[in-house]
Amino acid sequence: MRFASKAGLLALLGLLSGCGEFAQEFQGPARLQVAGAKEGACLTVKVQDQAQTRCDGDLFRFRGLSGEYPVEVLAEWQGLPVQGFAGRVRLQPGTTARVEVARKTLSLQVEAPWAGGGAVYEAWVGGEWAFGVSAYPDSPPGGLEGMVLVARGGPSLAVPTAPRVAVRVRDGAAEARVLVEGPAEGLRVRVPAPQYAPIRLTPEGLASGTACVAAFLGEVEAARSCTPPFTLSLVPPDGNYRAIVVRSFRDGFPYQEGEVSAKAGESRTVPMARKRVRVALTAPGFTADTTAYGEVWLRPEDQEGVALYGDPSPPGYPGYRLADRAMVVNGVAELSAPTGRMVLFRLVGARTTEGVVDLLDGERRVVLP
Repeated sequence: MRFASKAGLLALLGLLSGCGEFAQEFQGPARLQVAGAKEGACLTVKVQDQAQTRCDGDLFRFRGLSGEYPVEVLAEWQGLPVQGFAGRVRLQPGTTARVEVARKTLSLQVEAPWAGGGAVYEAWVGGEWAFGVSAYPDSPPGGLEGMVLVARGGPSLAVPTAPRVAVRVRDGAAEARVLVEGPAEGLRVRVPAPQYAPIRLTPEGLASGTACVAAFLGEVEAARSCTPPFTLSLVPPDGNYRAIVVRSFRDGFPYQEGEVSAKAGESRTVPMARKRVRVALTAPGFTADTTAYGEVWLRPEDQEGVALYGDPSPPGYPGYRLADRAMVVNGVAELSAPTGRMVLFRLVGARTTEGVVDLLDGERRVVLP
């Protein structure tokens, strides 16, 4: 009797199981709706060993599923994966579960050895690819028209998937960019040092006999021209305004000088004036108690462009003209002397002493006998 009872129970359980399966079939398949997909994207959904792809809808049906399952969703648009979902979802026959896809991103590592610690790194993508992300409102710079700023920060950028990405690095006024085709996860992007439009300079008021003209950034010669009209073109190291010194050369020494402030891409006219240098003039016996003055005299060939005194030429130096005069203070006369060759210096006081410097082309101290 006990054996018959067990047999009856097993039969009952089998009947109930069959009813459950029948009930599932009667209730219909489990449904999964994918929300937030890009319009026109193709969706692929994987649940256990089942996979379905649709390019014309967002509702998927699965039979024989009841419970919580790992689900993967991939949205592809124009041949690229643009959105996705991965997680566990409860699926029941006759009911509809809902998942929402999120924008897929990839990480780019930007290398810009020329940029400092305060540099700003940016990523720009085409406007049609800037969906599903928090884009910046910045207007695109020249050359990036139609693109949207989607990432800004340090050298590691999270970028939405797109066929191409423009990476831009800014460090103060310095800026460089590179266009990356087919970016991939973890790609290292090297941004070369920036190149700037040249500054064009035209010297004005050059003396006769000018041989060459050069432009200097600090102490470094950046451009030189030895052909009239001596127009100069130099490429600055950054986009800032720079102080540029322009010097003309005649007879082997700097004869005129001008200074201008300009930045990349600008053209400037540079007024040229006679170059002068500081000379400390002294001699033995000229002390703090000495009343005297120092003088600098130029030969005729070097007088062009200099405001000269009317004093007659000193004996033995025909044609020389006085270019500057200063009192001796504490034994030294501080003179502003035009550059030149065979420049005559004189100290005139209780006694007079003089001497000639073969070439005066820079600041110096002159000690007369």
